[in-house]
Amino acid sequence: MLLLMKIIGYYLLCTLYSYIIHRLAHIPSKKNPLYKIHLEHHKNKYDDLKPSLPSIPNYFMWFGSWKASLDVWITLTLPFVIVAFIDPVPGIILLVYHYLYEIFLAASVLDHNPRVKGAITRFLAVGQFHMKHHYYIKGNYGFYITLWDYVFGTVYKKTRMVKEPAIREEVSK
Repeated sequence: MLLLMKIIGYYLLCTLYSYIIHRLAHIPSKKNPLYKIHLEHHKNKYDDLKPSLPSIPNYFMWFGSWKASLDVWITLTLPFVIVAFIDPVPGIILLVYHYLYEIFLAASVLDHNPRVKGAITRFLAVGQFHMKHHYYIKGNYGFYITLWDYVFGTVYKKTRMVKEPAIREEVSK
């Protein structure tokens, strides 16, 4: 029971860290390295992705470019690695969970799959919930869970999505 409580507590801390880093990565500034790194992620079009097996480099946590990989490492992997050093048993369990999620589910199966919608997206930051973030960059910053978007009032509530992501305007400036 203690192990389960530790896993839940660390998981909530890791998702809070990821939420904060993701919000910071959306502060446009030439002096914000997180912003420069994260822009790479928003350049991709995810609308037409079909669920597929990951490419070989993904198994080694390489996501196509150093910026895309660094974005995942800093925002999502780092907190789980820190927990694994502080408290190895729950930390390694969470690190394995993160690895499996990131490699097999994040790209096209859950996170960037607009066909995932409905009640599940009120609790999990997947599918349409996360895709709204790509279209309306001032909300839906959460990864894995939507809790922190509700706590900090950053849930994008409109249901209609436009065709062109807003971040592309910032990318071209």
